[in-house]
Amino acid sequence: MKKFFLPLIGIATLIIIFGGIFLFSNQKSTPVAPTPLPTTYEYFWGNGCPHCAIVEEFLSSWEGRDKVQIDKKEVWSNRQNAALMRERATYCGLPLKNLGVPFLFTPEGKCIGGDEPIIEFFKELKF
Repeated sequence: MKKFFLPLIGIATLIIIFGGIFLFSNQKSTPVAPTPLPTTYEYFWGNGCPHCAIVEEFLSSWEGRDKVQIDKKEVWSNRQNAALMRERATYCGLPLKNLGVPFLFTPEGKCIGGDEPIIEFFKELKF
């Protein structure tokens, strides 16, 4: 009688485990809506980043600073800002392993990384 119950318990356990996996794996998670494109320039930076300091110095003395709205987001100590930066980079098709600051995301959905490219972008803006 013992020999009969042991395989039966093993089979029942396997059925319960695989049934649970099947039931829970078929549940669809609610898709998260992507963040809409911004209406301002999103400038992502890191506290202590020397390249970010170069961009900040340019922006503080740039004659166009009052003509555009720049939403500055620190990413090294703010997880929400870091997540948004990753989402923006993904939107542009950039590999996340190479993502860093300074990083600019435009209202048109363009991604620009690095101090010199960001400064050149702002210099070329026409008002």
